[in-house]
Amino acid sequence: MKQTADLNELKDFAMMMKDNKVKGKIFVNQANYNLEEPLLSDENTAGRQPLQIFRIVIQTGQESIYYEYLFNEATDLEEINLQLEEVYTYFEKEIVSVEYMNKLVR
Repeated sequence: MKQTADLNELKDFAMMMKDNKVKGKIFVNQANYNLEEPLLSDENTAGRQPLQIFRIVIQTGQESIYYEYLFNEATDLEEINLQLEEVYTYFEKEIVSVEYMNKLVR
């Protein structure tokens, strides 16, 4: 499985599969990102949104790609989903649990 940190690369992969009429499925997971220990432990972190992770796997019969994005503002997630709207309309989308996503990524 290929991994990317670039949303445009993920979209390019999806559009290439679409252009080649390759069917597949998108697996999506959004969850709290658990750090082993806090980065900062003072009053500067009070009232902040928890760090979240958004993960996508596009799986086809030919190839798969994995993308993850860390965020703490809901607007960031909305922006990514808007950019992926065309991708979501081509591939079947399934929201999965953290455990299921971990199995896919391994």
